[in-house]
Amino acid sequence: MKHVIENETLTIFLEGELNSYNSEEVEKEIEAIVSKKGFKAIKLDLGELRYISSAGLRIIVRLKQQYDDTTLVNVPKGVYDIFEMVGFTNLFTIERI
Repeated sequence: MKHVIENETLTIFLEGELNSYNSEEVEKEIEAIVSKKGFKAIKLDLGELRYISSAGLRIIVRLKQQYDDTTLVNVPKGVYDIFEMVGFTNLFTIERI
């Protein structure tokens, strides 16, 4: 999973689909990345994410619980619509494409 740390912000790039089939693996990868520390904020770049299920939403909520300064960027319309439906637009700073 691609990620970078710039200006004390960790950016993780998610792509494809985040669903119940791959959520456990994705969550383990994210945990390994964030365990390295060296950052104060997290950005999830969702520009290449086509679909997210409830399993993927849980991963994002867990990150927000651990790191209050979590931002969702480059959110495609379809994914944004899901975020809006479940109330993420009230919980997160979201930057749409």
